[in-house]
Amino acid sequence: MWLIDTTLLELRFHVALIPQSYAILSHTWAEEGEVSFQEFHDVEARHKKDGFKKIKAACEQARLRGLKWCWVDTCCIDKTSSAELSEAINSMFRWYKESAVCFAYLTDLLPDPVKGRTSSFDQDLAQCTWFRRGWTLQELIAPRKLEFFDRDWNIRGTKAGLIKTLHTITGVSTRVLENSDRLRDTPAGTRMSWAADRQTKRAEDIAYCLLGIFDIHMPLIYGEGERAFTRLQEEIIKDKHDLSIFAWKAEPNEQKFRGLLARSPAEFRTCVVAQLSYQLKMTTEYSITNRGVQLHTLLGTDEDGNYLLPLGCVLRDEDKEAPKKRALLDDKDSVGIYLKKAPDYGLVRAHPDRLHTYKGWTSMMVLQHKKRRIHAPQDLSIYDCSAIDEQHRLSIRIGQPNRPFEINNTGPDYCWDANSQTFITMADQRFTGYCRLRITTSRRASFECILVCGLMRIPSTDKNSVQVNEEGLYVRAWCSVFSSSSSVWSELCHLTTGQEAQDLLHLRNVVGKKFGKCDSDRCVSETTSEIVLASVSAEKEQSNGIWFFRVNISVDCLPRRPQKRIQKLDVS
Repeated sequence: MWLIDTTLLELRFHVALIPQSYAILSHTWAEEGEVSFQEFHDVEARHKKDGFKKIKAACEQARLRGLKWCWVDTCCIDKTSSAELSEAINSMFRWYKESAVCFAYLTDLLPDPVKGRTSSFDQDLAQCTWFRRGWTLQELIAPRKLEFFDRDWNIRGTKAGLIKTLHTITGVSTRVLENSDRLRDTPAGTRMSWAADRQTKRAEDIAYCLLGIFDIHMPLIYGEGERAFTRLQEEIIKDKHDLSIFAWKAEPNEQKFRGLLARSPAEFRTCVVAQLSYQLKMTTEYSITNRGVQLHTLLGTDEDGNYLLPLGCVLRDEDKEAPKKRALLDDKDSVGIYLKKAPDYGLVRAHPDRLHTYKGWTSMMVLQHKKRRIHAPQDLSIYDCSAIDEQHRLSIRIGQPNRPFEINNTGPDYCWDANSQTFITMADQRFTGYCRLRITTSRRASFECILVCGLMRIPSTDKNSVQVNEEGLYVRAWCSVFSSSSSVWSELCHLTTGQEAQDLLHLRNVVGKKFGKCDSDRCVSETTSEIVLASVSAEKEQSNGIWFFRVNISVDCLPRRPQKRIQKLDVS
């Protein structure tokens, strides 16, 4: 670590430093005029730079406090050495924390008093550029002692004395401002929100400036752009157990589907008052794999066919006048995110511009969420969104919500979305799928049947077909249903126990050759008291501009007519 001798104004390298033995400068960089590591060694060259004035002033302030050493980021890092730059950025939070005092130099804070000024000091302070830069966030939080100076190096206040004002300006909680060790108890989403309105000159630095806030160490790769923020989230996921890292919200109408990771701290803006709910603490396991983020977690469903991932955190309303009311809201209004199945991607985030709100969390709601192992991509491009839409186009939905049957088994499994009762056909015109159904009759008798469905090309349009290209090609769904009285029942039972492609192709051929592929079918099953007629039909529907097919299933029960007894004549 290079430090400036505050008397000689010379750089000296220190292998190890005693904490509280040096001062440190926090400032905003100018476009030109800053003194580099190389220029600092040239006495004549450094005096020609405007940036040398604040270096000299900082050293003077340190010397007045009896400190021999001072650190300034412009000239105490040899930025021509990638190794030294990486070490400095990964160590910077600790360096600020272990300093004896930090001087925050605000070049746009005017001296007081100024004639004709109508704004208050708090208003002037809030307008300073220092509060909008990415790097100064850790320089606000880390130091134990922080002093603010105006343009003419007049001291205007300390962090301890301005703590409520600083909380109002930055959103950083007073607890963390008082003691940076409390960062470990602060949700990841909240820490991200503090950087929501901050900017950095380089895209990578919005991630690198947060390394200390999360106590994360990772190599710097300038040139990777927004990928740096993705890597930061990956490292947080590896190191922390905190699902609020997924509690971000995208801008409305930005993109239909997203992955699980945010693209910038700005998407965490609504998490500024997030709290981890200890009563709602998820026992979720998650990790980064080659398929994205893998989670073993509770997963629920909603009425619109989405999966719900609870995040175990509460976004409270910041109402300082009613702390008792806020306490009562703890463990209520917990948030979650919407997920949707996409075969080539796993589960993707749907409705990324909003969060699902749980109105209270009870043991019954926990029972309604099942533990599942899932994976989701880290991010999706616009191309991926189009591909997912294409996958869901020409899907086949089975039945209506109030269905008189249970689905016991389906295939192929990778295309079946159990939540929405849908085969995601990926617009494959030769798609074939099956469902093994258990139908319950009005008299509580039940029987099993097999529904086979798929897509087929037809040369001309009909009312239930969808045009798939400009060359006049149309596709429609077909369906067939079989009961145990069918002549091919045993063969179908065998073919619907596997998931292999050849089994599905054979299944398609069996149905096509023996019965034909039609858009409606029926089967009959007889019980001791009634005759059951199961009918299926395939119709096209449209949702959000995407065509799909629905296979409707209806069940009619006819009571058996009692057989007339034939009386034998006695001819003897």
